[in-house]
Amino acid sequence: MSKPALPSSTFDPVRLDALKALDLLDTPPEAEFDDVAHLAALVCNTPVALVSLVAGDRQWFKARVGFPACQTDLNASVCVHALAAPDLLIIPDLTADPRTRDNPLVTGEPSIRFYAGAPLRSPDGHVLGSLCVIDHKPRARGLTTAQADGLRRLSRQITTVLRERQLNRDMRAARDALRISEERLTFAFAAAGGLGWWDWDIRADRLYAGEQFARMFGVDPTEAAKGAPLSAFIDGIHPDDRGWVGERIQLALEKGGEFSEEYRLRHGDGTISWVHARGRCFHDADGRASRFPGVVLDVTAHRDAVAARLISEARLRTVMEAVPVGILLAEAPSGRILMGNRRLADFLGHDTLYAPSSNAYGSFVAFHGDGRPVEGHEYPLAQITSGACKRASLEVQYQRPDGTRRWIAIVGEAIEDEQGATMGAVVAVSDIEVRKAAEAHQDILNRELSHRLKNTLTMVQSIASQTLRNASSLDAARDALAARLIVLGKAHDILLDGQTDSARVDRVVQEAVNLHDDTGQRFRVTGPDLLIGPSAALSLGLMLHELATNAQKYGALSAPGGRVSIEWTVQGEGADAVFQFDWQEQDGPPVTPPTRKGFGSRLIQRGLAGGGVSLRYRSLGVHCTLRTPLAELRIDVQPLALP
Repeated sequence: MSKPALPSSTFDPVRLDALKALDLLDTPPEAEFDDVAHLAALVCNTPVALVSLVAGDRQWFKARVGFPACQTDLNASVCVHALAAPDLLIIPDLTADPRTRDNPLVTGEPSIRFYAGAPLRSPDGHVLGSLCVIDHKPRARGLTTAQADGLRRLSRQITTVLRERQLNRDMRAARDALRISEERLTFAFAAAGGLGWWDWDIRADRLYAGEQFARMFGVDPTEAAKGAPLSAFIDGIHPDDRGWVGERIQLALEKGGEFSEEYRLRHGDGTISWVHARGRCFHDADGRASRFPGVVLDVTAHRDAVAARLISEARLRTVMEAVPVGILLAEAPSGRILMGNRRLADFLGHDTLYAPSSNAYGSFVAFHGDGRPVEGHEYPLAQITSGACKRASLEVQYQRPDGTRRWIAIVGEAIEDEQGATMGAVVAVSDIEVRKAAEAHQDILNRELSHRLKNTLTMVQSIASQTLRNASSLDAARDALAARLIVLGKAHDILLDGQTDSARVDRVVQEAVNLHDDTGQRFRVTGPDLLIGPSAALSLGLMLHELATNAQKYGALSAPGGRVSIEWTVQGEGADAVFQFDWQEQDGPPVTPPTRKGFGSRLIQRGLAGGGVSLRYRSLGVHCTLRTPLAELRIDVQPLALP
């Protein structure tokens, strides 16, 4: 179903300009409007009453009774249809009206059903929104005559309030202008040496001036006191300003009124100064210009100060844009945000939100590490500008407009005046997503290291216990234990060198047999590239060490030409794949099965988790075959339980 068309006046630029000129949108609550909303709800006996202003992209409520949200999108606005209503807009059942039946406030929470709205007009007649009342039940009869009349009167009362606000604002502006004028005059007289006066007799073209004025314009003070033609003073004006200043003087002569301009003077020594001239042209009874008095003030120092301030601000902006962190400046105690740099947008995903006060900091959506939303008053900018502290910091997950979240650190400090009072605050915002990820990864590594260390210590304890139990002497125990721990350490080195929690079989084999390869030609090692888990790597290394140790004592490695062939294969695929490992000795002395099994023999026959070991003592040499499911080698099973 197509959406109902909005009134053409919704986006009327003249109407929107009138709304903007009133400076009402996004302002704090005010009693005048709240009182009207409460009276409307009381008069019309409704649970909801709103003073609604329809902007170009939303409707915003200056006052509200019984309605939680301070604004809604236009697609949820009923008041927008009141813009085109000549009088009251009354919709007895919102679910039955084609303009509102699909409205999300009707189809969902808060399930409104009845609406009556009186147009709100600006002092110049533009419809800005409506004073509306809302019920959660349909009203077939709408409003009574008295209720409708009361709603109209209350809407006119808001227009009266708006007119008074406009008049008050105009009066304040006039008072401010007068105050500025008086301050300038006071400053001019206080400046003494920087103030000059003139009084021009227009009909006689004689301009009388004080000494300071005469010296400013390069005229002999004596001649100026007697009166000199205007042209004598015009020559002191900078050539580039002379033309337009003459035009302003002529305009004052023709129309009367005030003359107020800033322009440059060029002095005899080539230096240039700035002056602010202010006067008034008076006309006689016949409307002819007769007299033009005024004062002139040297404002060179002021202009230089303004230029210096602009340069300082430009430098500040340059620094703010150059630093690799986001920067926000706010005034105190309001918390109004004054400036933000472009780098901030890179972190937050949007331009600076120029919040009018710290009460609007809720527009910054962020979350604590435990998932709690960050309240507006928790931000360092709010804490500092409110006077709660001088320094504050916070680490949060900021939610960007696209819904993604990113860790940022916010560090703020107060900006103080000479007495130490907080004038404002500055915060630096930095991206700490990588750091947080590194910390999380480090936590995982620490837990894994703890787990690995416990397993290793368990294995070392078992090796030490069994070695000492089966050793013929302390020296033999020392040598056997040292060799086994070296193999265990080398297997750990392989695991720690890799980027994954696994080890290559060929490296485990090579490190285990290197200790026993006196010529570099003793071992032939073949097999596919294969990764195994940490426990399997440790067990395989120890088993190879015991096989090699026995071969050195009794087998192929005890003879000069003896050799060992080591080969591993993977048989089958998928879940049925089997790892087979073969140790074959040759060219050594004849071997016979041992009469007793020591710790080393038991360790060999223990094999790897989940597999079996075949140990054959052939006339050609010892042949050891190990078979185990491949899946068992690739998981971190419990450490080898030694007998």
